[in-house]
Amino acid sequence: MDKQLLEESLTLVDLPDSGLTVRFYAILFERYPAVKPMFQRDTRVQAEMLRTAVVSVLDHLEDAEWLTTNLHALGKRHASLGVTRPMYNAVAECMIAAMSEIGGESWTPAMTAAWEEALGAVATIMLDGYPDEATSETAAEESGAA
Repeated sequence: MDKQLLEESLTLVDLPDSGLTVRFYAILFERYPAVKPMFQRDTRVQAEMLRTAVVSVLDHLEDAEWLTTNLHALGKRHASLGVTRPMYNAVAECMIAAMSEIGGESWTPAMTAAWEEALGAVATIMLDGYPDEATSETAAEESGAA
């Protein structure tokens, strides 16, 4: 992963008052309204927590043990909330859409590719933290068996 490009692109789009993640939630709820009930009415607190998580992951990008421990725990928490595998793809899509929108003409295809790779890796590690029964349920959902 290109840590420098990820950090530079985040600096470009990291608005005051968690503006990036606030915009992310607006896009997520617009594109995927079925997920909105999973969140509190005011998502500003959630937006700040998400912003902090993104920054923490970038700060520890080269620390596999930290990433595994923390992202497995976060994955386990998300599993208990009913977050399914396809939702991770929606999150990545909407986060990159928010970044691209805020970055405007300064946002590049290389930035998009770097974030697709990073968010995909984060999702994989989080899903590895899911209890076995939750992972099999999301796999069944994806195959249409559920």
